[in-house]
Amino acid sequence: MHQKIELPCEYAAKNIFPSIRASIAKILVEEYKMSKYSVAKMLGATPAAVSYYISGKRGEKFVDRIIRDEEIYSIVREAASLLVEAHEREEKSDEKELMGKLQVLMCKACSRLNMLAQKYGCPALMFTR
Repeated sequence: MHQKIELPCEYAAKNIFPSIRASIAKILVEEYKMSKYSVAKMLGATPAAVSYYISGKRGEKFVDRIIRDEEIYSIVREAASLLVEAHEREEKSDEKELMGKLQVLMCKACSRLNMLAQKYGCPALMFTR
């Protein structure tokens, strides 16, 4: 039987990004003192989803690795800062530029998580099954 081939970005969309989103939600609520409603609006989620992110009931798979790794956590904090900046702007003219920056940050965080998997003994890429 053939094994399903899953591209790295497919795996990331299902497994990594929810953890990054959960980490961003925690930062926005705990450090920026934003309401769960505001965070939900920024992330395109529901307030209930943000509550699940905060409590660890959703997106928890890689949150510990994100928080423990200084480089990844710094990237995620920068992404949270960009989201706040975008949220506070009145005009939407710079939205494309901000989204481009966010995309680069997400790729950096995802790549760093993959490097950690290899560093701690994973012989194959974290994204393979």
